[in-house]
Amino acid sequence: MERTAAAEPYRLTVLRDDPAAPILYTVSEAGDARALFASLPTPRPTLVCIEGVDWDRDLSPWPAQRVFRGGADFSGGADVFLHTLLTQLIPAAEEGLSPAWRAVFGYSLAGLFSLWAMTKTDAFRRCASVSGSLWFDGFTAYLSAHPLLGQPTKIYLSLGDREEKAKNPRMQQVRIATEQAKTILQNQGVPCAFELNPGGHFQDVLERQRRAVLSLL
Repeated sequence: MERTAAAEPYRLTVLRDDPAAPILYTVSEAGDARALFASLPTPRPTLVCIEGVDWDRDLSPWPAQRVFRGGADFSGGADVFLHTLLTQLIPAAEEGLSPAWRAVFGYSLAGLFSLWAMTKTDAFRRCASVSGSLWFDGFTAYLSAHPLLGQPTKIYLSLGDREEKAKNPRMQQVRIATEQAKTILQNQGVPCAFELNPGGHFQDVLERQRRAVLSLL
């Protein structure tokens, strides 16, 4: 079953089989979310796709310099987006549902946002950061000083083994940062798995997300 909802400027696509199934939130194009949902074995979780996101604004936890020439600086609007997610998007997505538990996951900057959100709210029990932008300035220091809230039952981190070969020197720190995040979380007593996949940042995106979802389940 599929339905849509809106909370300007965002659009939700809710893909579900069972109203009591676990529910997973992600920032993604609806077509990509449908492909991911179709690839999952049954019983499938409910998958909620959020579109209309300004990635450099909504997914960055604090302001930082751009990484791509001609791109926008990161404006640090994640707090505002998270508030909208908790107060508007989640209630709209879960109308008529009774999910067993709630998770957040994402790719690239959405993976950074997902892990950061776990330090700000206990609304999610599980999280996956898939090829997450954990190289983001100051993030691992922040994570070390701000333990995850609630009692998360699973954190999944993954990365391509060539992502550290990026031309940008900040992005070259992604493997170091991801491995540091794993160690920080494990030292905090959080169940955390790390998987290294072959390839660069844009390789096998659907399969990497599928592996993340299966790990959370």
